[in-house]
Amino acid sequence: MELGAATHFSQGWQLDTIDRADEISVTLLRDEMEWDQAEITKGKIDFTGATAQKLEAACARGKKLLLVQIPTNPNYDGGKFVYSPASRAAFAKFLRAVADHFGSCIAAFEIGNEINGGGGLGLSYPDGYDLEDTYIALLKDIEAAMGSSHDDIRILGGSTNLIGTGYLEKFFAAGILNHIDGVAVHPYSGYAYGLPMEIALLKKAMRDNGKEVEIWASEFAHDHTDQKLAASEGIKSITLMAAAGVDAAIWYALFEERWFPNLGLFDGSTIKQQGRAVRLATTKLLPHGNPVKLNTGDSGLFAYRYGKGATVVWGTPRTIQVEGATEAYDAYGNRLPSNSQMQVSDVPVIFIGGNISDPGTSNVLADTLLQFGTGDWTYFARSRDGGMNPLTYTAQWYTSDMRSAWDAVLALGPDGAVPARDASDPLRALWQWQADKAMSVTVTACFHKRQEGGDGIDLSIDRNGNTLTTKILSNGRTQISADIDLAAGDKVMVSAGPNQTWGNDAFGMRAKVFKRGTASAVECPSWHLN
Repeated sequence: MELGAATHFSQGWQLDTIDRADEISVTLLRDEMEWDQAEITKGKIDFTGATAQKLEAACARGKKLLLVQIPTNPNYDGGKFVYSPASRAAFAKFLRAVADHFGSCIAAFEIGNEINGGGGLGLSYPDGYDLEDTYIALLKDIEAAMGSSHDDIRILGGSTNLIGTGYLEKFFAAGILNHIDGVAVHPYSGYAYGLPMEIALLKKAMRDNGKEVEIWASEFAHDHTDQKLAASEGIKSITLMAAAGVDAAIWYALFEERWFPNLGLFDGSTIKQQGRAVRLATTKLLPHGNPVKLNTGDSGLFAYRYGKGATVVWGTPRTIQVEGATEAYDAYGNRLPSNSQMQVSDVPVIFIGGNISDPGTSNVLADTLLQFGTGDWTYFARSRDGGMNPLTYTAQWYTSDMRSAWDAVLALGPDGAVPARDASDPLRALWQWQADKAMSVTVTACFHKRQEGGDGIDLSIDRNGNTLTTKILSNGRTQISADIDLAAGDKVMVSAGPNQTWGNDAFGMRAKVFKRGTASAVECPSWHLN
């Protein structure tokens, strides 16, 4: 997987941008060669402007470009997304001119940007023009204009805000996969843990419509004020995307921007922890090849091996023993004091060479966040009478999630959920974990109500459907906990439903099952399901 960073030469960024990219060993830059900057006068394409000169400088420094090309120009179709045959042809001609000018420096064109989104980005056409057919017609025009002269330039379609599989399915059904080399998605998230399921669902949607094409995560980042949290989730996202077969991933953005204050890899000339994580990936991980998940024999321990060179490990807290490692790092690129004994947690550790000789044990037996989608937890909607409806992972317009056949309002993701209905007919979002042997445990869950308004949510921890502790959370965050003696096959259930009225009930949640006597406070996730 190629790892890059987003830049904005077209918005005035200066050439020191290239120096910062060099500092973190990034070759692939995502930028723009905007149509209306190069074709100010209709029919006259000119690459002497400032943006083109900066892109040329980047090319001269050995960079490759993913260029986002928005098909709008005031000279054509009133400045809207081009739809008429003549305007589509003019855009395709412009793209060919860009390809001819920059040549092999261009890795790919991304046609549109977050076409499923609002704020002027969403794809739209006048009445009478079918959305999918008109966009695909533009791609056909591009295909014809490019010919065989630039087969090395990838044409990426369907650029979506988040991994919009539910949005893309209609384009897949309409035949887009026959006219693109790859699909562009923007998998922003608070945490990385949902990526394997989301990417698998996207690939299945493509296969169901004829074939898979490349996947380019042309924007991604983790929006946390805590730089170390953003960086550690970044290492996990890079690892999980590469393991899932994503072809390229571009961190947004290289520099901190005032309207996206937590996302940059650099704040001015100062590297942030996120930048250190990306540098670690470009220099110590990805050069060895894409990672493969290792079987650690413990569902709470996650290890991915990059080729024969580097291993990334995270999981429930424990000490692992490693044999034969020559170097070891934390998620921020700092050398660890030992190459043979390492402390594992949510924050990845990395070792070069060697193997895990002893995976250790953890006092945390299960964790809803770390183990999302792994099969260790199962997910349900539960009704007032105790009926249980298994949730199904379902493609959505933006982020796919778990949904109930009883009521599609109920949604559950890696770090939270939305319950459905009201107190007269409540439908609870429920996480379930089953004991494989007799044991004494403490179950602790942190809930965070992330929406203002409403009268709160009704929290519960149950054993086999029998309530052990409950609490109403009106706002903010709280912890609930229960000591439980479990027999083999017993089920721990953590759930939340509406209080009395419906509305504004979205919440973040993380629950852990501890060995009795070892429990500690559980930190609420800092991201929630929208």
